Amino acid sequence: MEPTKNLMKQSKDVEFQDLYYSVKERKNFFRVTGQRNILTGLSGSFRNGQLSAIMGPSGAGKSSLLNAISGFRTNGVNGSIKMNRRDACYITQDDHHQTLLTVEELMNLSCDLKLKDRQNKSQLVTEILDNLNLSHRRNVTAEKLSGGERKRLSIALELVDNPNIFFLDEPTSGLDEVTAAQCIRLLSALAKEGRTIVCTIHQPSATIFNYFDSIYVLAKGQCVYQGSPRATIPFLHLANLDCPRHYSPSDYIIELVDADEGRLVPMLSELTDNGKLIYTAKQLDIVESQLEFHQAITTMFVEQPKRQILPPFFTGSAASTDGTLMGGASAFLEQMKAFSRRLYYDRRDISSWQQFLVLMRVMMLRILRARLALTIQLFHHTLCGLFFGLIFFQLGNQGARMFDHLKFCIGAVLMIVYTQVMVPILSYPADVKVVKKETFNRWYTLTPYYLALTFSRLPLQIILNITFMAVTYWMSGLPDQWWRFCIFVAVGLMISLVAEGMGLAIGATFSITNGSVVGPMIIAPLMGLAVYGFDFAPQISTGMNLLMKFSYVRVGVVAMVLAVFGFQREELDCDEIYCHFSDPRVLLKFLDVEKVSILHQFGLLAMLMFFFRILMYISLRKRCYT
Repeated sequence: MEPTKNLMKQSKDVEFQDLYYSVKERKNFFRVTGQRNILTGLSGSFRNGQLSAIMGPSGAGKSSLLNAISGFRTNGVNGSIKMNRRDACYITQDDHHQTLLTVEELMNLSCDLKLKDRQNKSQLVTEILDNLNLSHRRNVTAEKLSGGERKRLSIALELVDNPNIFFLDEPTSGLDEVTAAQCIRLLSALAKEGRTIVCTIHQPSATIFNYFDSIYVLAKGQCVYQGSPRATIPFLHLANLDCPRHYSPSDYIIELVDADEGRLVPMLSELTDNGKLIYTAKQLDIVESQLEFHQAITTMFVEQPKRQILPPFFTGSAASTDGTLMGGASAFLEQMKAFSRRLYYDRRDISSWQQFLVLMRVMMLRILRARLALTIQLFHHTLCGLFFGLIFFQLGNQGARMFDHLKFCIGAVLMIVYTQVMVPILSYPADVKVVKKETFNRWYTLTPYYLALTFSRLPLQIILNITFMAVTYWMSGLPDQWWRFCIFVAVGLMISLVAEGMGLAIGATFSITNGSVVGPMIIAPLMGLAVYGFDFAPQISTGMNLLMKFSYVRVGVVAMVLAVFGFQREELDCDEIYCHFSDPRVLLKFLDVEKVSILHQFGLLAMLMFFFRILMYISLRKRCYT
């Protein structure tokens, strides 16, 4: 039975061997010039019950290693990795949370999405917040928390389903020394309760350095040391490098590997066999003489492999634990606290329908709480409607103002398009980071999120478009026919949904900076196609007609013209001797749309809407799962 226990314990460890990570180097967007190796054949292990740190100078590959072993990055990663992915979570350097939700609401959201049995949800939330010293901030929104509090909140949200493995990227980044030390003490306490905690850190202070049970030092994508912090100085002595007195070992080893363009890196990497050897300090106190000291390094600090607990790909290597947990289950259980036992829940997959309902409720709540954004958008649509109404005031029934009627239809469509495209481009990229983190940590799958996002934005779209279209329609003096007004509003809403889908697709693919360039760049030719050829419509070639059907702006303008002047509209007023376009049918024939069905235009808009929505889903999936 002993080997079985060891294997069970081993499943909570993280082990990797011969790990490579490379990225493509590009001269430009289209031309790949080669590959750059970030990690080169790394091996190592992070043990259950320990707080482990990945250290190294800037550009050493710390975050790349963490992303590779956690699965946060998969493209360009090769090698053997052994860990229970479903029992792990990843906490990014920047603490991205759902905006406008309080700490307690975020905790309830995590419970609703992670736990099938939520009878003791309130008690669980209270216990976690109490243990992480966040109870006094439970009614504060996440964006108003301090840096240390946001980091503790990120940990609290993942503690709901009690994962055994935590990955944290730079948890002390942006924190002062006292807050950083408190954060590391918290992580150390969580590790002692029976978790595997791995974090990256650039150059810890001497106080923080001593909290780590194991360190993994990287330089130029190679492992230059792995083992106990207490064994760092003896290890350097083995390489004939003496750490000066009153000098922090963490500062010294990083300065060594970063100096002289890293000429010491190959030698130190060879001493660790690029991560296959782990140095420990359990017998450091018995070393006295210089000769005994050197022998102790080679015979005691480098442990031999424990073959009975290693996975097949580690057979014959020298990867091992540092010996502190070899007491087995008894030592492990002694360290477990009552808090951890109360936290244990059997994680069961939540149905997609339940995920959709929870996410839908949260998204609607966020929309309602964004009062300033709602006010600005409502003011914008009302003001634009008033401007359009004043410009075209009571001109809607004037037969001599044909070109004004075209300007009215084109202007209304362009206002809707530009507004609905740019808002998601500027706001949605920030949400993508939250979605990537939460889907990676298995809060929900992408399909329920996508559906909840689509349906939650629909009521606001309807309200804003009815506001703009109603003010515009009635002030411009269009026919007092409710059915025509409904068709007019429906056209505006369809254009709005297509434009929003395009904006979301761009926002899901690009950053705010790049999206702000890509959005107008795509809109410009679509607008050009929208106004092309109205004065010589019958002479437009078949190829150009086909191309214009790909411009939803053009399709929207045609649909708007049909809504305003189609459906057997009565003759317009004429104050002059002769009005050529007083009969709406003449106008429709002049524009070569008299035989066009508005249902056909709705069909084209629906197809383009689905195209952009599918494109958005594909972009989201690529961002979240690669």
